[in-house]
Amino acid sequence: MASSSMRRASSSSAVDISQLEITKIPAEKIWPPMDPHYTLAPDPLPPNSYIKQQSLLYYSDTPASLEPGHQILAEVEACEVLQSHPHPNIAQYLDCVTKNGRITGLCFIKYSMNLFQRLKKESSCDRILCLQEIESAIRHMHTLGLIHNDLNPSNIMMDKMDNPVIIDFDSCQREGTKLGLKTGTVSWAMEDPIYATQQNDFFGLSKIQRLLMGEEGKT
Repeated sequence: MASSSMRRASSSSAVDISQLEITKIPAEKIWPPMDPHYTLAPDPLPPNSYIKQQSLLYYSDTPASLEPGHQILAEVEACEVLQSHPHPNIAQYLDCVTKNGRITGLCFIKYSMNLFQRLKKESSCDRILCLQEIESAIRHMHTLGLIHNDLNPSNIMMDKMDNPVIIDFDSCQREGTKLGLKTGTVSWAMEDPIYATQQNDFFGLSKIQRLLMGEEGKT
């Protein structure tokens, strides 16, 4: 079920649910059917795993938020390709989590912090090597015909060896594909891109380079 209100509430206790118009969300819009050619995650799941699940917090706020199932399918398709062609700086995918024949989440190796958080730590990191490894991962995706389309510091995690790992593939598309409703993150992506092109990723990479080199935010 979903509902929204134009009135701002100071807390959840201030919301009178009886005054809201409730809309039923079809299950297939949230949890798409499990396709036989997708791979099931191991059961039980590894202890160091993370399950990415759908969030309905912003459901109906944007056109893209009305079709969360489309986003999870786009991510599964990309992750299946990347799983067959692994790269050390791309998140390790552990397949689909299902319930009642529907995909309820995607399982990945768990990483402790993103690039933003890492750069706030007092200990130094090899920023040049970090940039090189991010670029290597993006170019690897491009050789597979995939465009990430949402490269930003929140979508780059750090592994135990302090190496960057690209995550979040729900905006990923085949190169040349017309982009859907979900594209890049504001201020980290090109403005209003129409197609999935390598330029989309290299724009994000250039912004990350400025961040790593201490230039982001300078005029």
